[in-house]
Amino acid sequence: MLQTQLRYIQTVLTFGIFITIFLNNENLIISCFVGLILAWQLELLACELRTTSNEFILILLLLITSFSPVATIFFEISEIKNMIFLISILIGIFYLTFKDISISTFGNAYLVTFISFFLVSFFVSKTFSENLDYLTFLFLILFFIKTLATFFNIQFSNYQYFFNFFASFFVVTTVSLFSGFTIQYVLIAAGLISIFTVIMNFLFQRNRREYKYFSTLTTQIYLFDYLVSFLFALYFVDVLNLINGLF
Repeated sequence: MLQTQLRYIQTVLTFGIFITIFLNNENLIISCFVGLILAWQLELLACELRTTSNEFILILLLLITSFSPVATIFFEISEIKNMIFLISILIGIFYLTFKDISISTFGNAYLVTFISFFLVSFFVSKTFSENLDYLTFLFLILFFIKTLATFFNIQFSNYQYFFNFFASFFVVTTVSLFSGFTIQYVLIAAGLISIFTVIMNFLFQRNRREYKYFSTLTTQIYLFDYLVSFLFALYFVDVLNLINGLF
C-alpha cells in the first residue's frame, strides 16, 4: 500500500513539474525534481527493507543522506557536502553492524542512496539551473511517451529493451536538435544516454524483491525506475558537455 501511494506521489510531482513550467518558478521545479527522487528512493527502500521499526530508522538515515546536498547549498564550502555524506554513510554502517540485515540488502539500499544523492546534488547545482528548460523538456516528453506505453502493455514484452532504448534516443535527439546542438554530438550523447538508461533500468527492476511477481503483470509499469535511470544517465555521461563537443 505504501509503495502504491508513493507512486501516486511521484506522478503528482511530475505533473507539478509540468505546471510550474508555466509559472516560470525555477525553485519550485527543482523542488519537484528533488521530491520525486526522494519519493522514488523511499519506495525502493520500503520494498528492500520492509516495514520493521528498526529498518525505518535506517531508511530515515538514508533519506537524510540523499537530502544533504539541499541542506548544504547555503554554505560556500563545497567540502561540507562531502563531509556530511561520508558521516551519514558511517552512521548507517555503524547501525547495520547491530542489525540482522543481509549484505545484498545493504548493497541494494546504498546503491539507491548513492544514485539519489548524486541526482539531488545535480538538481541543486548551477549547471542544472542554467539548463533547466532543456533538461525538463527531456524528462517530461519521455514521461509522456512511457505513459502511453502502458496502454500497449509493452513493459515486459520481448521488445521492451528496444523500446526503452529508442524512446530515450528519440527524445534526446529531437529536443537537442531543436535546441540547436550539432547533430554528430547529439547522436553520440543520445546513444550513450540510451544505453546507460536501459542498463540502469534493468538493474533497478531486477533488484526489486517483488520482481518475480510484477514481471508477470501487464497492467503495472514501473515508470519511475526508467525515468530515474534516464536522469542519472544525463548526469553520469555529462550530457551538457557532451552535446557541446566538450569531451
